[in-house]
Amino acid sequence: MPVTVIVDAFWGDSGKGKACAHLATTLDASLAVRAGVGTNAGASFTLPDGTHVKQRQLPTAWVNPKTQLAVGPGVLVHPDTLLSEMERYGLQDRTTIDHRCGVITAEDIEADQQDQFLRDVVGTSGSGVGPARARYVNRTASQARDHASLAHLSTDVAVEANRRAAAGEEVLIEGAQGTQLSVSFSYEYPCTTVKNCTTAAAIDDVGLNWRHLSDVLLVVKAMPTRVGQGPLPHEMTHAEAEARGIAEYGVNTGRPRRKAHRIDDDLLAYAAMLNGPTKIALTFTDHYDPAMRGRTDPAHITPRVRDLITHVEEVTGAPVTMIDTGPLLSHIIDLDR
Repeated sequence: MPVTVIVDAFWGDSGKGKACAHLATTLDASLAVRAGVGTNAGASFTLPDGTHVKQRQLPTAWVNPKTQLAVGPGVLVHPDTLLSEMERYGLQDRTTIDHRCGVITAEDIEADQQDQFLRDVVGTSGSGVGPARARYVNRTASQARDHASLAHLSTDVAVEANRRAAAGEEVLIEGAQGTQLSVSFSYEYPCTTVKNCTTAAAIDDVGLNWRHLSDVLLVVKAMPTRVGQGPLPHEMTHAEAEARGIAEYGVNTGRPRRKAHRIDDDLLAYAAMLNGPTKIALTFTDHYDPAMRGRTDPAHITPRVRDLITHVEEVTGAPVTMIDTGPLLSHIIDLDR
């Protein structure tokens, strides 16, 4: 049952894409499937040659040339974004999308950006996923198989993911956004996304039989961030983040990410309860302790980060097996290897 689901404990922007790219290589994944809402959240990391990767539609597992890529049936697709990412990274022969994926239109994007409530209260990214999701639920949206530009990529991703998992092949499911943004589980409604962002939601987005699931990697950002409206416990000012050299900006919108001094234990415990992690990826440890920058050897974990690891393991009940230490894809301490 070699399927790993990658989900975020907080509000997204935690490094799920980097974790997926790393696992695609170390596990030699056969298939990686994107779960989540659609193109409203981005993933980024930096390759060894300095190339900064930013993407919003496809799994980041393409860094392994043997890994096939797919978008699950529960995910919305924006044709231009999808085709652009395929061309940019040369993925035309490795990409499929489920023929049932709903399609985001220009009208959806305009409606999203012009809605004052979504813009001022919710803090929408303006990517059109809310209106598109509403149309899909109302059964008026088109699907990927209805579009000439997408029809040649369309297949039954649910069947393919279950087939590979049943055959013992490594499958990754890359979630999007974060647990605390889940529309049904967040304490912060209406400042949420339009779906849930948990393990169960990711499985549902792909159509995976739960019996194939082997691991849940919960990505925990050492200093959680949030883009848009809604509460952020232990928040620092943007001026302080800039002064400390740890300011961040959204991949999709470019908006400043609001940043917290530390992890909120109650929210972390809540995320662990909802997601059932078997492993933890602790990310952005170089922001938490600059002495961690670029380290790759477990012997070089600083005392401050060791204390944080112990605390996160106590709260979640799961071991920290991956530690992110900087922007490069190679800036990882993998305790599973």
